[in-house]
Amino acid sequence: MKLQSEIANTFFENDYVKIALDKNIVTGTFKSEFIDLSLAQMIIKWRLEFQNGNWYPLLSNIKSIKNNTKEARDYMASKEACEGITAAAILIDSPVGKTIGNFLIFCSKPVVPSKIFTDEAESIQWLQQYTEV
Repeated sequence: MKLQSEIANTFFENDYVKIALDKNIVTGTFKSEFIDLSLAQMIIKWRLEFQNGNWYPLLSNIKSIKNNTKEARDYMASKEACEGITAAAILIDSPVGKTIGNFLIFCSKPVVPSKIFTDEAESIQWLQQYTEV
């Protein structure tokens, strides 16, 4: 596992996702309102290419997502999708969504430490413990 070595880019963006590296944390901001398995797989592919074999904690901003498929949720929690990730903070915009998200994390059983947040500063603070894993 390679940790925090130099990567070629610190920013990637297309119509579906924005990926950035700042202070050894990768932030993925979803742009789509709907995520199915195919789009989830593409987003993971883009993130892995961006990380270039390096491992980082991930802040996943999913505030734009209104709906997703069970297959997409299961894939995002899989070992394959968590490649290159030391921990995942999922940023949402509502306390009700946080409750639902925590239930989904419990059911999906992600392979890396994962937690739902409504506050970005709190999510970054939590992820910092995983930058030196």
